[in-house]
Amino acid sequence: MEKTILFWTEKAKKMLVSLYTYYQEHPEQMSREYRGLIGCGQDKTQVVCDYIAGMTDQYSMHQYEELFVPKAWAVY
Repeated sequence: MEKTILFWTEKAKKMLVSLYTYYQEHPEQMSREYRGLIGCGQDKTQVVCDYIAGMTDQYSMHQYEELFVPKAWAVY
């Protein structure tokens, strides 16, 4: 049981670090509200953290999948 918890904890950490790194490098991909905070002089690091913290689990997993999981080749 403990190994399973550690396994999923590490997977979650990797996902969050990946999202954090992505949005630090591409803040233009965040919502207008959060881009505006950066434009008004708010610390980008804090804004990115707040953006990710505001995501639901499902939404953060969806974003990770969209950004980092290769799409299968379309079969015609």
